[in-house]
Amino acid sequence: MNGAPPTGVDVDLMSPDVAATHAVYTSLLGRGSTNGAFGFGNALLRFHGDGAAGHRVSFGVDNLADAQRLTKRRGLDPDEPVGVTDRIDLPLWPDADIPRLDHLVFTAPTRDHALALFGATLDLDFRLDRHIGGDTRQLFFRAADLVVEVVVGADPAHGPTCRLWGLAWSAPDIAVTHDRLTSVGMAISEIRIGQKPGTRLFTVRDRALATRTVVIGPT
Repeated sequence: MNGAPPTGVDVDLMSPDVAATHAVYTSLLGRGSTNGAFGFGNALLRFHGDGAAGHRVSFGVDNLADAQRLTKRRGLDPDEPVGVTDRIDLPLWPDADIPRLDHLVFTAPTRDHALALFGATLDLDFRLDRHIGGDTRQLFFRAADLVVEVVVGADPAHGPTCRLWGLAWSAPDIAVTHDRLTSVGMAISEIRIGQKPGTRLFTVRDRALATRTVVIGPT
């Protein structure tokens, strides 16, 4: 903040079965956790028992105390599923075929709400506003090496706050990752062409992941 984009994210996922969620992420990411958390590159991922608060994402900043004061002055609603935390800058897992988180997807009640929260309050760099049909549009923000996609108008009964809708993991060689996950019996889709030019992706279909999940990579 204060001109520096947030760096990395701390993701807290709510799950009715934490043990199952931990096990499926071990398979997805191809590595075990440390003290129950998966931390590498630009993301720290933890799981908690199902609760009313829902999933939460905290964006890493260089000066946490200053960022907390600034977001408070800017009126950050504590009911929003986002906040700030210390800078996330962890070692990459050597030889991992999923080395980092590519982007997060949120939903928002209105375009103005998304711009105020992710742009004006959290200082993310607003990059693109795209109409995708009907009353639905996608807004894209950047936080260092992470993209934040916000879908507006997809849920008419959305409510007053944003929600974390899904996670997209980066795979430099998507065919290698697809083959690995197929070999361990994970329920995944076929690889398809992504909406972003030059990308391919596949969906991971396991409810224990606790949120919608895709793996994305270059063509």
